[in-house]
Amino acid sequence: MESIIAIEELINQTQKQIDLQNLQLQRHYSGEGKLSSLILASTENTLEVATNQLNKYNKILKRLLGEDGEKLNEEYRLRIASKRKRYFDTQDSRIKANKEHSSDIKLAAIRILGELPQEIELDDEDLFEIAVKSAHLTLPELNELSKLLDTIRVEFNSQLEKNKEEDIKQIATLDYLIPIVILHFKILRDNISQSIHDKNLHNQELLKEGKIENFEKKKFSTWPKYQDWWVRELWVSHQAYFSLFKWKEIINKQCQTTEQKKAWSIIYDRWITIKKLLNDKGTLAFHYHYVFDKLIEKYAKLEEEMDEEKMNNIEKIYLKLSEKEDFEKNSNFHNIITPYYKYKKSK
Repeated sequence: MESIIAIEELINQTQKQIDLQNLQLQRHYSGEGKLSSLILASTENTLEVATNQLNKYNKILKRLLGEDGEKLNEEYRLRIASKRKRYFDTQDSRIKANKEHSSDIKLAAIRILGELPQEIELDDEDLFEIAVKSAHLTLPELNELSKLLDTIRVEFNSQLEKNKEEDIKQIATLDYLIPIVILHFKILRDNISQSIHDKNLHNQELLKEGKIENFEKKKFSTWPKYQDWWVRELWVSHQAYFSLFKWKEIINKQCQTTEQKKAWSIIYDRWITIKKLLNDKGTLAFHYHYVFDKLIEKYAKLEEEMDEEKMNNIEKIYLKLSEKEDFEKNSNFHNIITPYYKYKKSK
């Protein structure tokens, strides 16, 4: 029995090694990642050895399953069946605790799990793949979001109409983008809140089952407040940039899943672009700017800090933090030769 499990593990490991070598060779011959002559020869040799090993392991497994009699085969099947039963018995809990998918995707996965006939079992990966597609095709939810976007857009345009004398034709292209950014901010907030709620429920279940002794109940109530001068002085002050950097980092930590972090990165880029453009327009765009701020506060609960004492205190805190910061440190993907640079140079 142990021999079968061990040989299967060897097969899995060897197959992964073969896949890796094939990928390296594919990148080399496509020109995407050239290998030196020495490394190329080593890779090809490793691939040949691994392929021979895989063939050998498969032959051994075939003999074990075919020649050790029905008893061994039946024992193996029973053990695998028991293992799979435990896997599927705990599938619901694993889905709820998953950190890589949003709460919407997890809810879709749980719904699908509940709809499956008893004789149909799907692995987590397959279940999430179907759930992602299902979530993307959830028309009622899309209709609700579409209606909300229309509501925000109407309210935004209505607020702008109250101050027609301002000449803001140069920034009229933002009329379309701003309601979308407001909606995305709201969706992100709702998504984070739901993720935290789901985690609390999951931990409560674990507590009842005696699997954990205690847990700290999390709560998402507010975004950290930003300050207008950070945007106004963005490209002329290291402190302004650093303050925005730390503010963005705090919200990133509030995100519960990888998907939420990616969404926040995109939303932030759009938000700061709009804020900087409006800020640079000065008094000309004050009302336009104000409408944007008030609507994003209304729908997404994102607020600007208006308490001067708190503003001064935060400035002092960030100043102390900046003194400890290593400004010589680059990102983990730092490279002066960017993909676009290579593309542009090749033209």
